[in-house]
Amino acid sequence: MKKRRTLKEKSMKTIGGKVLMITVALLLVWTGSPLRAQPDKIVLEGKTRPAVTLPHNRHVEAGQSCKDCHHLYENGKNILDEGKLEEGNKEIRCSACHGPKSKLNLEEAFHNQCIGCHRKVQTEKKKTVPQYCGGCHVRK
Repeated sequence: MKKRRTLKEKSMKTIGGKVLMITVALLLVWTGSPLRAQPDKIVLEGKTRPAVTLPHNRHVEAGQSCKDCHHLYENGKNILDEGKLEEGNKEIRCSACHGPKSKLNLEEAFHNQCIGCHRKVQTEKKKTVPQYCGGCHVRK
């Protein structure tokens, strides 16, 4: 025969659950969400065109996952450890793999990644996003 919980036991369980949820929420606010590990505005310098200011938080808020942009491929699979995506970590910068002598240099990597995604979003008619040079490389 099951033991019935008293009203006091049920109340304590409810209070404990609320305290736990509030504690987790406060920790996320205090430490920052892992999705916001990067600064909101990331400036990508170019050689010939004006720099691109990447609104990181706008991409996060649009539903992009970290691995949609950040990657480390091994045998055709993205094996990136998202725990390493911390501001200032030089190992996860695009330039760590996409250097001037690499198969895909930094400019090509950005263009393939960003333009490819923007075209896909536009084709799916989810939102209007920049597709041409001047949409991202804004003259000041």
